[in-house]
Amino acid sequence: MVFVTGGTGLVGRHLVDELLKEGRDVHAFCRSTTNREQLEGFLDQCGTDRSRLTWVEGDIENGMFLEEALENCSRVYHCAALVSFHRKDADALKRINRDATGTLVNAMLHAGIPELVHVSSVAALGRKPGEPVHEDVPFEDGHDVSAYARSKFDAELEVWRGQEEGLKVLTVNPVIVLGPGDFSRSSSMLFTLVHRGLSWYPTGSNGFVSARDVARAATLLSTNDCWGERFVVCSENCSYLQLMTWMAEEMGVRAPHRPLRSWMMGAAWRLSAGWELISGRRAPISKESVETTHKRHDYASDKLQRALAAKGVHWNYQSLKETVAATVPYVFEALGPPRR
Repeated sequence: MVFVTGGTGLVGRHLVDELLKEGRDVHAFCRSTTNREQLEGFLDQCGTDRSRLTWVEGDIENGMFLEEALENCSRVYHCAALVSFHRKDADALKRINRDATGTLVNAMLHAGIPELVHVSSVAALGRKPGEPVHEDVPFEDGHDVSAYARSKFDAELEVWRGQEEGLKVLTVNPVIVLGPGDFSRSSSMLFTLVHRGLSWYPTGSNGFVSARDVARAATLLSTNDCWGERFVVCSENCSYLQLMTWMAEEMGVRAPHRPLRSWMMGAAWRLSAGWELISGRRAPISKESVETTHKRHDYASDKLQRALAAKGVHWNYQSLKETVAATVPYVFEALGPPRR
């Protein structure tokens, strides 16, 4: 039996699907406010039998609850996290990403649960000029490092502490994740913007990967005993223009064709901050969330293939075009047909 946190999230729902298809008994953590129908509906669409799925409702920040919930489990997949680049969420990021991970590690140690797979982020890795980001680049704090990145790095420290105290651990560090999810937030908003006919595109590039591949990587690495390591999970390094063009082609709408210059985005986040101050409502964008879209980010991901090849497992990523094509039907289901 395995325990999954964050099972209704973008990666978590694919992970639960993978585990159920493997015949695993899955205990999925949820809060009282969790929309369980999101995961159950997704599993139904995938044709996956839900009879081995059990919901465990509680508080992930409560160590005593976790110790009881983990009883009889052999492995934990920890996907639950807050993704935010808003400065007002700095304390919440520490509590949910860092502190809750530490509580989970302690509960596993006390309950004698041996194996932890942590879905982290490339935000927890460092950057070295002239090199693609890879697993061995040490994290360095600084004025341009987001609170989200700090919280993910600190969460990893808790995970590696667990290894020092006896757990088997590994982390997967995905880049920007794409796939069927909540199209009103995070990376899934890219699909929504293209669906609405956005004319502008960011001028930078980034690494992208399907949520299904992140889930597959987590299950294959743990099943094949690749413990004690972290693994960048990146299908392709790609410009935002190219990615959004593929989205537009698949939706049958006009592709973005006007470059968003950095000064435009600078003005936008300042105006957005002013609007937030006046209205008291959360600004839709922040300085941290827009600055990265004008930079070139490159990631190396050969370690994943090499580790699995050493275990006799061949790994292939789903291409970004395939990921977009597989996701667009879910976009239409959620948002309706686009206006052409």
